[in-house]
Amino acid sequence: MITLPGFDSLRTTADYDAFLKASYLGAKPRVQELCIPAVRALAVNGNEPPGTKQYQDAIGVLYGIAYSLKMGLKFGSLTGPADYFDYRVGALETAWWSVGEQFDISNPETLRWQAFLIVPAFVTAQLVDAARALAKAKHPEARYETADLVTIDEGHVVQMLHVGPYDREQPTIAALHAYAAEHGLAVSGKHHEIYISDPGRTRPEKLRTVIRFPIKPA
Repeated sequence: MITLPGFDSLRTTADYDAFLKASYLGAKPRVQELCIPAVRALAVNGNEPPGTKQYQDAIGVLYGIAYSLKMGLKFGSLTGPADYFDYRVGALETAWWSVGEQFDISNPETLRWQAFLIVPAFVTAQLVDAARALAKAKHPEARYETADLVTIDEGHVVQMLHVGPYDREQPTIAALHAYAAEHGLAVSGKHHEIYISDPGRTRPEKLRTVIRFPIKPA
């Protein structure tokens, strides 16, 4: 099992890059077990399927604030804290679940999700509000108020890299569940996807998506 360092211990750009690589950028098309610390993230919640305007608008909101934050800190339009370091904006992540026992990503009546982008531990609610104001000045029509600074705490997880279209993830999902069962583990949290590829620039058969599940002893 890979145990990642505490999120608060990341003090440099190199530390942060190494954390992202160990967490998901270096994921393989085989099952991995990781212990992931609580992380800080910009998040938007919703209840419509991924192809809808609601979900696409949420992505725009997250990246609008995230890049206003990154560039504002880097070029001085936002005042950084003493422990500030420059960092990359990571991949879009989304936790998916359904109200009820059966997970159905296509059913807006039961579907729920939280889309998010990880940000460094030094990012505060005040910094997010300042970045939100910068983004709003450029695009006043966007609903930047829907984003919050949250903590994501999954702990012990299994994950695997899926290469290919989103609608062909089932074998990867089955492999994760089978691994958990074989090792006396049970899925204990939400269906988590990390979108390493940009679907607007990548052919479906080349899409790279990390699929992750929190687990616990069965």
